[in-house]
Amino acid sequence: MLLLMLFALMIGDAQPALATNIRVCLQTSASTVELKVVSGTYQVNGGSISSALMAEVDEGDVIKTVRNGSTITVYVNGQLVGSSGVSVSVLAVSSGKNVLAYGGKQYRGSFSLLTNGYVLNVLDMEEYLYGVVGQELTYSYPREALRAQAIVARSYAYFNLGGTYYDVGRSTSDQVYGGYTAETAAGGDVIVDVVDSTARQVLYYNGKVVETVYCSSAGGHTENNENVWGGQAQPYLRGVSSPYDVNYNYMDWQVDYSASKLAELANLYMKRTGQDGKFGNFVYLEISYLGADGNQTPSGRATKVTMVGSGATVVAQNDAVRQLLGLRSNLFAVKDSVVKPAEPKESEASAVTGDKVYVLNASGNLQERAWADIMAENSSGSVQRLGDLAKAYMRSKGGVNVLGSGAAYDDNENNVAPKPNTVTVTGGVTLVGSGYGHGVGLSQFGAVGMANDGYSAMEILRHYYGGENPNLLEVRKVD
Repeated sequence: MLLLMLFALMIGDAQPALATNIRVCLQTSASTVELKVVSGTYQVNGGSISSALMAEVDEGDVIKTVRNGSTITVYVNGQLVGSSGVSVSVLAVSSGKNVLAYGGKQYRGSFSLLTNGYVLNVLDMEEYLYGVVGQELTYSYPREALRAQAIVARSYAYFNLGGTYYDVGRSTSDQVYGGYTAETAAGGDVIVDVVDSTARQVLYYNGKVVETVYCSSAGGHTENNENVWGGQAQPYLRGVSSPYDVNYNYMDWQVDYSASKLAELANLYMKRTGQDGKFGNFVYLEISYLGADGNQTPSGRATKVTMVGSGATVVAQNDAVRQLLGLRSNLFAVKDSVVKPAEPKESEASAVTGDKVYVLNASGNLQERAWADIMAENSSGSVQRLGDLAKAYMRSKGGVNVLGSGAAYDDNENNVAPKPNTVTVTGGVTLVGSGYGHGVGLSQFGAVGMANDGYSAMEILRHYYGGENPNLLEVRKVD
């Protein structure tokens, strides 16, 4: 079955003001911190971000803090200037470009040093994005993919504002942040221009900011959020086909595990999760593909792995499955258990004809696409272009029609062999999989492929976050 609909995604009116600054955690449990002023003027304050002034510093000055228990002692150019039992802030006060060096990188904005050892970079949201977008997607990728990434990164950041100590981290646990150093790297000017071209644009679904999670490659199909992290199903994080992943890295991979290697992985997982005991010898491995609704997951991702040893049993669920098995993603199968679908029975046969296909946009108008632009995915997860197929089928009210003819076949019979709900392995195993990352939301390589094929940033966002009702998805400008 192939059903295509394209919508226009409009940018709405400006919304009520959201916070313009973001707190990025650069380090935890820091005992000593050294900052050097690269440019601009700063005030060193004890307490909150605007309280007791300890010193004013400018270009070339070095601020060093030493944390001892709940007290932070502050030195400027080697001289003691004060201490604080609450926090220390290094606040940018000049109107020009304010940049601090820390940990081998440079950062815009201000810093906040907490008594629990957290080191926070506090800066304007748009300047934060200058240091994110190019770290997540290479500047040489198509502009519309970069624009989509900018809107997604901004929306993710806004969604996460308001944390207890900080809003986001600097790594892939949130999104990669390279600071001002990223701006000065090759292509930094391209990224700044892309971010500016989408300034203040945030993705909303049904009036609320979208949690725009994303991954490197969905491996051909994204997954419902509840099947990866548990919790409540989000209407905009539904599994969708991601056919352009096939043209990029991490689409297909394979790992071979002996029984002893599986036991080693189990022991490592037990240690990492704090499970007592020793796993012992490997006995068997059971893999489940059932989602939160009791049916197989939309993408075919595994949701639970039970590994039984002679000394202990290890269970990993949802996204922890790939951590236990050391895999790039949860979209995998046991090689010998892969079931190839049978060809549908049809009353008449007719090959696809013509070299054009038309799809409806949001206005109800036909939009021309080439056959080579249209992809189809079968039940085993393989993605092919329609133009490469001998036949292609589309489901209609009257049955399933062969494209290019009026022929139909009865699809009420079990024409396709189902993928097993569970697979049990009792020895060494070969796992074949696709994708890299959790597989929820936008697939970055999928977005690049769509942009290369002429899709706009708005069409890319609609595809990956349109969910149950694409008409509820919109981009709004925040004040």
